[in-house]
Amino acid sequence: MREIEVIIWGFGAMGSGMAEMLAKKRGVVIKAALDINPALVGKSMYEVLGIERGERPDVLISDDIRNVIKPGAADIVLVATDSFVEATMPRLTTCLEAGLSVISTAEEMAYPAAQSPEHAETLDRLAKKNGATVLGTGINPGFVLDSLILALSGTCDDVKSIYASRVNDLSPFGKAVMHEQGVGISVEEFKKRTKDDSLAGHVGFPESVALIAKGLGVPIDRLEQTKDPILTKVERKSTYGHAKPGHVAGIRQQVKAYKKGGEMFIHLDHPQQILPQMEGVSTADTIKIDTGDYDVNLQISPEIPGGVGTIAMVVNCIPLVLNAEPGLITMLDLPLARAVIGDFREQLNARGVARLEARETLMKKAGDYVVIEFTVMPKTERAPGLPEDTAELDLLARVKGHLKADARVGEEVQVVTMSGRELSGILTDQDTAATHSYGPPVDVLLEVREEVRELLKD
Repeated sequence: MREIEVIIWGFGAMGSGMAEMLAKKRGVVIKAALDINPALVGKSMYEVLGIERGERPDVLISDDIRNVIKPGAADIVLVATDSFVEATMPRLTTCLEAGLSVISTAEEMAYPAAQSPEHAETLDRLAKKNGATVLGTGINPGFVLDSLILALSGTCDDVKSIYASRVNDLSPFGKAVMHEQGVGISVEEFKKRTKDDSLAGHVGFPESVALIAKGLGVPIDRLEQTKDPILTKVERKSTYGHAKPGHVAGIRQQVKAYKKGGEMFIHLDHPQQILPQMEGVSTADTIKIDTGDYDVNLQISPEIPGGVGTIAMVVNCIPLVLNAEPGLITMLDLPLARAVIGDFREQLNARGVARLEARETLMKKAGDYVVIEFTVMPKTERAPGLPEDTAELDLLARVKGHLKADARVGEEVQVVTMSGRELSGILTDQDTAATHSYGPPVDVLLEVREEVRELLKD
């Protein structure tokens, strides 16, 4: 069986970390990498990572979405660009419309229905229509303050309340997270950005609460969220963040989720900052579940590293997503994620294997008789007065011909037609046999037929 093929969209701290981790794995290969950073575009992915390419084909980082995200381009896309559903929707829909499964690091994608039910419905519909699966995951949300809690609850007869905290070091994360956490800003700027709601802080509390509540079957009536600045007394400088004394090194954010009647059921506490050890702060992941009869307590100290934890969650979920049903899924729909030490292909079930095999049918050989498609006239140039649904579409042409070189469905190719013309277009999976018909019988016309026959008799 061939290797699982992956595209990485976003080559910042998380995306490049995924590439470096995947480069050490067996049974999986990176086919392409996308990023808009001019300093990266056109460079070898391996050169940027500073690792040996060996015998692997080179991967040049590209900003050409159209020629990278297309049907049959890979088995799965890892999208590491944004934190919010709204911001990442265009990328996700582009992947799903091409039939490519997706794992997103966007925190809100851990349970998009929590705050963006319409987007969640759209993603689910698109994924099912195109036979793809889409998941959002990471270290948090995705694991520490939701999936790990649910795993512990499996040992409980009842759950009366949950308290969990994650005191962690933000240093491994990239510029986007530093901005969201307000690292380096003044107290005045913190107050201003909090007031105008431009300081995201930790993104994902509603999603973690929704995952826990859904998993336990406990309805939540309301949420209360708070944000408080963590001010540093010393200068702290990480790869992507810099906070001077008296400025913000991070945010302590909390959420309390209440059941109907006002009883608090979930309390999540998340102080995160760059280099907390510089002021003697110990990091840890802590969970306490009150069962009514006893407490289940867990502490991991120091905390699970956030950067590598997110990267590993995404990478290790690749076979699990390929094994899953098409549609929008959450961590509730998957078996527990685990480190894949051996060959990734050995983790595939029948559905995962079938997905890899299905892509093989998209490969065409030089000389094959195929159908290509190209735009004759874009919708912006079409004549006025057309029906609305027609006016919204480009005018396309489909032509049959013999492929000049091996290619995969969705790629731009050249063909030689039966008359000897050379044409370029997008390779489709259309059957070369005639498929037109007069459509199904129309009931009203059948009735008219009988009426006409009776009239002719007269």
